[in-house]
Amino acid sequence: MSPTKRRLKRIATDAAGYLLILAAVLVSWLPGPGGIPLALAGLGLLSINNKWAKDLRNFLLKHGGKAVQLLFPQNPIVQWLYDILAAVLFIFVAALAWWHNAIWQISLSVVCFFVALFLALMNRDRLGRLRGGRKA
Repeated sequence: MSPTKRRLKRIATDAAGYLLILAAVLVSWLPGPGGIPLALAGLGLLSINNKWAKDLRNFLLKHGGKAVQLLFPQNPIVQWLYDILAAVLFIFVAALAWWHNAIWQISLSVVCFFVALFLALMNRDRLGRLRGGRKA
């Protein structure tokens, strides 16, 4: 491959990586995973040509699971508090969905639903059990 083509390919790859990270920031307010998959894809593209992005990607791959363990410890009191918070959020979502007088109430109920779903699935590793991982 000629040096010009190689340079253009690198510029296009880096530009696509930066655009994906920018798109991740722009859609981060949406409910659900938001921009996390976009940011990871952008970081993956940037790690092809940049050492800093490759080091960051390797760090996240190595230490990413520790964040879940830190946020959702195996302490029964904390687990019950997360369960209560998720139940309260689900009740709040049901109430907002019932009244839904304004668009902001519908938007807030959607965001609260996904937060409550995240808390309910990640607490006590319910998501892992649903996937067929660990047995409780």
